[in-house]
Amino acid sequence: MENSHLNSSENATVVVQVPVIKTVHDILLVVLLVAVMFAMGCHITWEQLWFHVRRPIGIIIGMCSQFILLPLSAFILIKVLGLGILHATGLLLLACSPGGVTSNIFTYFCDGDISLSIAMTTCSTLVALGMMPLNLYMYGQNLNQEDVVIPYGKMALSLVAVTCPVLVGMLIHWKFPKVAGYLTKIGSYAGLLIIVVCQTMEFFIFPNIFAAVPWQLYFAVVLLPCLGFSLGYTSGWVCRQKPQVRRTISIESGVQNVGTALTVASLSFPFENLEKVLLFPWLYAFSMTGVCIIISALYQLYVRQCNISKSVETLPVEREVSAVRYAEEGGKSNSAYVGDSTKM
Repeated sequence: MENSHLNSSENATVVVQVPVIKTVHDILLVVLLVAVMFAMGCHITWEQLWFHVRRPIGIIIGMCSQFILLPLSAFILIKVLGLGILHATGLLLLACSPGGVTSNIFTYFCDGDISLSIAMTTCSTLVALGMMPLNLYMYGQNLNQEDVVIPYGKMALSLVAVTCPVLVGMLIHWKFPKVAGYLTKIGSYAGLLIIVVCQTMEFFIFPNIFAAVPWQLYFAVVLLPCLGFSLGYTSGWVCRQKPQVRRTISIESGVQNVGTALTVASLSFPFENLEKVLLFPWLYAFSMTGVCIIISALYQLYVRQCNISKSVETLPVEREVSAVRYAEEGGKSNSAYVGDSTKM
Protein backbone atom coordinates (compact mmCIF):
# COMPACT_ATOMS: atom_id res chain seq x y z
CA MET A 1 0.00 0.00 0.00
CA GLU A 2 2.82 2.36 0.89
CA ASN A 3 4.61 1.68 -2.40
CA SER A 4 1.44 2.23 -4.40
CA HIS A 5 0.87 5.48 -2.54
CA LEU A 6 4.43 6.60 -3.39
CA ASN A 7 3.98 5.68 -7.05
CA SER A 8 0.72 7.57 -7.30
CA SER A 9 2.38 10.61 -5.69
CA GLU A 10 5.25 10.47 -8.20
CA ASN A 11 2.81 10.19 -11.11
CA ALA A 12 0.84 13.15 -9.80
CA THR A 13 4.06 15.16 -9.55
CA VAL A 14 4.93 14.33 -13.15
CA VAL A 15 1.43 15.28 -14.32
CA VAL A 16 1.72 18.62 -12.55
CA GLN A 17 5.24 19.28 -13.81
CA VAL A 18 4.48 18.73 -17.52
CA PRO A 19 2.00 21.65 -17.82
CA VAL A 20 4.47 23.87 -15.95
CA ILE A 21 7.31 22.87 -18.30
CA LYS A 22 5.01 23.41 -21.29
CA THR A 23 4.11 26.90 -20.05
CA VAL A 24 7.76 27.84 -19.55
CA HIS A 25 8.54 26.37 -22.98
CA ASP A 26 5.87 28.51 -24.67
CA ILE A 27 7.05 31.65 -22.85
CA LEU A 28 10.62 31.00 -23.99
CA LEU A 29 9.44 30.64 -27.59
CA VAL A 30 7.80 34.07 -27.40
CA VAL A 31 10.99 35.52 -25.89
CA LEU A 32 12.97 33.83 -28.68
CA LEU A 33 10.81 35.39 -31.40
CA VAL A 34 10.96 38.91 -29.97
CA ALA A 35 14.65 38.81 -28.98
CA VAL A 36 15.91 37.40 -32.27
CA MET A 37 13.91 39.70 -34.52
CA PHE A 38 14.92 42.69 -32.37
CA ALA A 39 18.59 41.64 -32.62
CA MET A 40 18.34 41.19 -36.39
CA GLY A 41 16.67 44.60 -36.68
CA CYS A 42 19.66 46.12 -34.88
CA HIS A 43 21.89 44.72 -37.62
CA ILE A 44 20.20 46.33 -40.64
CA THR A 45 19.08 49.72 -41.91
CA TRP A 46 15.95 50.78 -43.69
CA GLU A 47 17.98 51.37 -46.88
CA GLN A 48 19.18 47.75 -46.87
CA LEU A 49 15.66 46.38 -46.39
CA TRP A 50 14.18 48.72 -48.99
CA PHE A 51 16.91 47.65 -51.42
CA HIS A 52 15.55 44.08 -51.43
CA VAL A 53 11.94 45.25 -51.64
CA ARG A 54 12.72 47.38 -54.70
CA ARG A 55 14.87 44.66 -56.26
CA PRO A 56 13.08 41.52 -55.09
CA ILE A 57 15.00 38.95 -57.17
CA GLY A 58 16.33 37.23 -54.03
CA ILE A 59 12.88 37.23 -52.42
CA ILE A 60 11.25 35.80 -55.57
CA ILE A 61 13.85 33.02 -55.86
CA GLY A 62 13.34 32.18 -52.20
CA MET A 63 9.53 32.09 -52.47
CA CYS A 64 9.72 29.78 -55.50
CA SER A 65 12.10 27.45 -53.66
CA GLN A 66 10.02 27.46 -50.50
CA PHE A 67 6.47 27.22 -51.87
CA ILE A 68 6.95 25.42 -55.20
CA LEU A 69 10.08 23.26 -55.17
CA LEU A 70 10.04 22.16 -51.52
CA PRO A 71 6.37 21.00 -51.33
CA LEU A 72 6.84 19.12 -54.62
CA SER A 73 10.02 17.48 -53.29
CA ALA A 74 8.22 16.59 -50.05
CA PHE A 75 5.39 14.93 -51.98
CA ILE A 76 7.88 12.90 -54.06
CA LEU A 77 9.68 11.92 -50.83
CA ILE A 78 6.40 10.72 -49.32
CA LYS A 79 5.68 8.53 -52.35
CA VAL A 80 9.21 7.12 -52.61
CA LEU A 81 9.43 6.22 -48.91
CA GLY A 82 5.85 4.99 -48.72
CA LEU A 83 5.04 6.85 -45.49
CA GLY A 84 1.79 6.19 -43.65
CA ILE A 85 -1.04 8.65 -44.20
CA LEU A 86 -0.74 10.45 -40.84
CA HIS A 87 3.05 10.70 -40.86
CA ALA A 88 2.92 11.84 -44.49
CA THR A 89 0.39 14.54 -43.60
CA GLY A 90 2.71 15.91 -40.92
CA LEU A 91 5.58 16.01 -43.43
CA LEU A 92 3.43 17.80 -46.02
CA LEU A 93 2.17 20.34 -43.48
CA LEU A 94 5.73 21.18 -42.52
CA ALA A 95 6.95 21.46 -46.12
CA CYS A 96 4.11 23.86 -46.98
CA SER A 97 4.71 26.13 -43.96
CA PRO A 98 6.35 29.57 -44.15
CA GLY A 99 9.89 30.29 -43.03
CA GLY A 100 10.72 30.52 -39.35
CA VAL A 101 12.62 32.98 -37.18
CA THR A 102 15.40 30.43 -36.63
CA SER A 103 16.59 31.15 -40.16
CA ASN A 104 17.53 34.70 -39.18
CA ILE A 105 19.85 33.43 -36.44
CA PHE A 106 21.72 31.00 -38.68
CA THR A 107 21.86 33.53 -41.52
CA TYR A 108 23.78 35.74 -39.09
CA PHE A 109 26.20 32.93 -38.14
CA CYS A 110 26.77 32.06 -41.83
CA ASP A 111 27.48 35.68 -42.77
CA GLY A 112 24.34 35.86 -44.87
CA ASP A 113 22.35 38.92 -45.85
CA ILE A 114 20.32 39.70 -42.73
CA SER A 115 18.13 42.29 -44.46
CA LEU A 116 17.23 39.77 -47.19
CA SER A 117 16.58 37.09 -44.57
CA ILE A 118 14.16 39.30 -42.66
CA ALA A 119 12.45 40.40 -45.89
CA MET A 120 12.05 36.73 -46.91
CA THR A 121 10.72 35.69 -43.49
CA THR A 122 8.11 38.46 -43.62
CA CYS A 123 7.15 37.80 -47.24
CA SER A 124 6.93 34.04 -46.71
CA THR A 125 4.43 34.59 -43.88
CA LEU A 126 2.31 36.72 -46.22
CA VAL A 127 2.64 34.38 -49.21
CA ALA A 128 1.83 31.37 -47.01
CA LEU A 129 -1.67 32.76 -46.41
CA GLY A 130 -2.44 31.76 -50.00
CA MET A 131 0.19 29.19 -50.97
CA MET A 132 -0.10 27.00 -47.89
CA PRO A 133 -3.78 26.08 -48.43
CA LEU A 134 -3.18 25.78 -52.19
CA ASN A 135 -0.30 23.33 -51.75
CA LEU A 136 -2.17 21.35 -49.11
CA TYR A 137 -5.16 21.11 -51.47
CA MET A 138 -3.04 20.07 -54.47
CA TYR A 139 -0.93 17.43 -52.75
CA GLY A 140 -3.30 16.55 -49.92
CA GLN A 141 -5.89 15.18 -52.32
CA ASN A 142 -3.41 12.50 -53.33
CA LEU A 143 -2.93 11.59 -49.67
CA ASN A 144 -6.70 11.27 -49.10
CA GLN A 145 -6.45 13.58 -46.09
CA GLU A 146 -9.37 15.44 -44.58
CA ASP A 147 -9.91 19.16 -45.03
CA VAL A 148 -7.42 21.12 -42.99
CA VAL A 149 -8.06 24.31 -41.08
CA ILE A 150 -5.58 27.13 -41.81
CA PRO A 151 -5.07 29.41 -38.77
CA TYR A 152 -5.12 32.71 -40.67
CA GLY A 153 -5.53 34.74 -37.47
CA LYS A 154 -2.52 33.15 -35.81
CA MET A 155 -0.40 33.56 -38.93
CA ALA A 156 -1.35 37.24 -39.13
CA LEU A 157 -0.37 37.61 -35.48
CA SER A 158 3.01 35.99 -36.20
CA LEU A 159 3.51 38.51 -39.00
CA VAL A 160 3.02 41.35 -36.51
CA ALA A 161 5.36 39.61 -34.05
CA VAL A 162 8.02 39.40 -36.76
CA THR A 163 7.81 42.97 -38.03
CA CYS A 164 7.40 45.00 -34.82
CA PRO A 165 10.65 43.93 -33.05
CA VAL A 166 12.54 44.42 -36.33
CA LEU A 167 11.30 48.00 -36.61
CA VAL A 168 12.32 48.72 -33.01
CA GLY A 169 15.77 47.20 -33.67
CA MET A 170 16.19 49.31 -36.81
CA LEU A 171 15.32 52.40 -34.77
CA ILE A 172 18.05 51.48 -32.26
CA HIS A 173 20.50 50.99 -35.13
CA TRP A 174 19.64 54.43 -36.46
CA LYS A 175 19.93 56.24 -33.12
CA PHE A 176 22.64 54.17 -31.41
CA PRO A 177 24.66 52.30 -34.07
CA LYS A 178 27.49 51.30 -31.70
CA VAL A 179 25.10 49.82 -29.15
CA ALA A 180 23.16 48.03 -31.92
CA GLY A 181 26.19 45.91 -32.83
CA TYR A 182 26.46 44.53 -29.29
CA LEU A 183 22.69 43.92 -29.13
CA THR A 184 22.85 41.89 -32.36
CA LYS A 185 25.54 39.59 -30.96
CA ILE A 186 23.80 39.21 -27.60
CA GLY A 187 20.43 38.49 -29.23
CA SER A 188 21.88 35.98 -31.69
CA TYR A 189 23.71 33.90 -29.08
CA ALA A 190 20.79 34.18 -26.64
CA GLY A 191 18.44 32.99 -29.38
CA LEU A 192 20.64 29.98 -30.10
CA LEU A 193 20.74 29.15 -26.39
CA ILE A 194 16.94 29.41 -26.07
CA ILE A 195 16.51 27.04 -29.04
CA VAL A 196 18.69 24.43 -27.33
CA VAL A 197 16.86 24.88 -24.01
CA CYS A 198 13.42 24.63 -25.63
CA GLN A 199 14.28 21.47 -27.52
CA THR A 200 15.69 19.91 -24.33
CA MET A 201 12.43 20.73 -22.54
CA GLU A 202 10.47 18.99 -25.28
CA PHE A 203 11.93 15.67 -24.12
CA PHE A 204 10.22 16.21 -20.75
CA ILE A 205 6.94 17.32 -22.35
CA PHE A 206 6.86 14.39 -24.79
CA PRO A 207 9.01 11.65 -23.18
CA ASN A 208 7.85 8.99 -25.68
CA ILE A 209 8.38 11.11 -28.78
CA PHE A 210 10.93 8.71 -30.26
CA ALA A 211 9.03 5.52 -29.44
CA ALA A 212 8.13 3.25 -32.39
CA VAL A 213 9.22 5.67 -35.11
CA PRO A 214 9.69 3.93 -38.50
CA TRP A 215 13.12 4.28 -40.11
CA GLN A 216 11.54 5.90 -43.18
CA LEU A 217 10.42 8.82 -41.03
CA TYR A 218 13.91 9.29 -39.56
CA PHE A 219 15.30 9.30 -43.08
CA ALA A 220 12.72 11.84 -44.24
CA VAL A 221 13.24 14.11 -41.24
CA VAL A 222 16.96 14.41 -42.02
CA LEU A 223 16.56 14.58 -45.79
CA LEU A 224 13.87 17.31 -45.94
CA PRO A 225 15.94 20.17 -44.44
CA CYS A 226 18.91 19.10 -46.59
CA LEU A 227 16.63 19.23 -49.64
CA GLY A 228 15.46 22.71 -48.63
CA PHE A 229 19.02 23.99 -48.24
CA SER A 230 20.13 22.40 -51.53
CA LEU A 231 17.14 23.66 -53.52
CA GLY A 232 17.57 27.21 -52.20
CA TYR A 233 21.30 27.35 -52.85
CA THR A 234 21.01 25.78 -56.31
CA SER A 235 18.20 28.17 -57.29
CA GLY A 236 20.35 31.13 -56.25
CA TRP A 237 23.32 29.74 -58.18
CA VAL A 238 21.24 29.15 -61.35
CA CYS A 239 19.97 32.73 -61.15
CA ARG A 240 23.58 33.96 -60.80
CA GLN A 241 23.19 35.40 -57.31
CA LYS A 242 26.22 36.23 -55.19
CA PRO A 243 27.44 33.79 -52.49
CA GLN A 244 25.96 35.73 -49.57
CA VAL A 245 22.53 35.81 -51.22
CA ARG A 246 22.76 32.10 -52.10
CA ARG A 247 23.49 31.20 -48.49
CA THR A 248 20.60 33.33 -47.29
CA ILE A 249 18.11 31.80 -49.74
CA SER A 250 19.40 28.33 -48.86
CA ILE A 251 18.84 28.81 -45.12
CA GLU A 252 15.43 30.44 -45.62
CA SER A 253 14.32 27.55 -47.84
CA GLY A 254 15.51 24.89 -45.41
CA VAL A 255 14.16 26.37 -42.17
CA GLN A 256 10.39 26.05 -41.82
CA ASN A 257 8.04 27.49 -39.21
CA VAL A 258 7.39 24.42 -37.06
CA GLY A 259 4.87 26.34 -34.94
CA THR A 260 2.62 26.96 -37.93
CA ALA A 261 2.65 23.27 -38.88
CA LEU A 262 1.84 22.24 -35.30
CA THR A 263 -1.00 24.78 -35.08
CA VAL A 264 -2.55 23.69 -38.39
CA ALA A 265 -2.39 20.04 -37.31
CA SER A 266 -3.88 20.77 -33.88
CA LEU A 267 -6.82 22.62 -35.43
CA SER A 268 -7.43 20.07 -38.17
CA PHE A 269 -7.23 16.55 -36.80
CA PRO A 270 -9.02 14.60 -34.05
CA PHE A 271 -7.06 13.89 -30.89
CA GLU A 272 -6.65 10.16 -31.60
CA ASN A 273 -4.77 10.95 -34.83
CA LEU A 274 -2.96 14.03 -33.61
CA GLU A 275 0.13 12.36 -32.12
CA LYS A 276 1.17 10.75 -35.42
CA VAL A 277 0.50 13.92 -37.41
CA LEU A 278 2.53 16.02 -34.96
CA LEU A 279 5.43 13.56 -34.89
CA PHE A 280 7.17 14.75 -38.05
CA PRO A 281 7.10 18.50 -37.19
CA TRP A 282 8.47 17.75 -33.70
CA LEU A 283 11.27 15.57 -35.07
CA TYR A 284 11.95 18.11 -37.81
CA ALA A 285 12.62 20.81 -35.21
CA PHE A 286 15.51 18.73 -33.83
CA SER A 287 16.84 17.74 -37.24
CA MET A 288 16.61 21.25 -38.70
CA THR A 289 18.45 22.78 -35.75
CA GLY A 290 21.12 20.10 -35.86
CA VAL A 291 21.73 20.52 -39.59
CA CYS A 292 21.86 24.32 -39.22
CA ILE A 293 24.40 24.09 -36.39
CA ILE A 294 26.58 21.71 -38.42
CA ILE A 295 26.42 23.96 -41.50
CA SER A 296 27.22 27.08 -39.43
CA ALA A 297 30.13 25.35 -37.70
CA LEU A 298 31.55 24.04 -40.99
CA TYR A 299 31.20 27.47 -42.58
CA GLN A 300 32.99 29.21 -39.69
CA LEU A 301 35.73 26.57 -39.83
CA TYR A 302 36.05 27.08 -43.59
CA VAL A 303 36.33 30.86 -43.17
CA ARG A 304 39.02 30.51 -40.51
CA GLN A 305 41.01 27.82 -42.32
CA CYS A 306 40.98 29.73 -45.62
CA ASN A 307 41.52 33.05 -43.83
CA ILE A 308 38.71 34.65 -45.82
CA SER A 309 37.90 38.27 -45.06
CA LYS A 310 34.18 38.77 -44.55
CA SER A 311 34.31 42.11 -46.29
CA VAL A 312 35.71 40.39 -49.42
CA GLU A 313 33.90 37.06 -49.38
CA THR A 314 30.41 38.30 -48.55
CA LEU A 315 28.18 40.61 -50.51
CA PRO A 316 28.59 44.17 -49.18
CA VAL A 317 24.96 45.09 -49.67
CA GLU A 318 25.58 48.46 -48.06
CA ARG A 319 27.82 49.37 -51.00
CA GLU A 320 25.18 48.30 -53.50
CA VAL A 321 22.68 50.48 -51.68
CA SER A 322 25.15 53.35 -51.89
CA ALA A 323 25.57 52.78 -55.63
CA VAL A 324 21.81 52.87 -56.14
CA ARG A 325 21.51 56.08 -54.18
CA TYR A 326 24.44 57.52 -56.11
CA ALA A 327 22.68 56.83 -59.41
CA GLU A 328 19.31 58.11 -58.16
CA GLU A 329 20.86 61.38 -57.06
CA GLY A 330 22.35 61.97 -60.50
CA GLY A 331 25.90 61.09 -59.56
CA LYS A 332 25.94 62.97 -56.29
CA SER A 333 26.98 60.38 -53.78
CA ASN A 334 26.27 60.51 -50.12
CA SER A 335 29.91 60.56 -49.00
CA ALA A 336 29.06 59.98 -45.35
CA TYR A 337 27.02 56.91 -46.17
CA VAL A 338 29.54 55.53 -48.66
CA GLY A 339 32.35 56.12 -46.21
CA ASP A 340 30.47 54.33 -43.47
CA SER A 341 29.58 51.38 -45.72
CA THR A 342 33.17 50.77 -46.74
CA LYS A 343 33.98 50.07 -43.12
CA MET A 344 31.59 47.15 -43.05
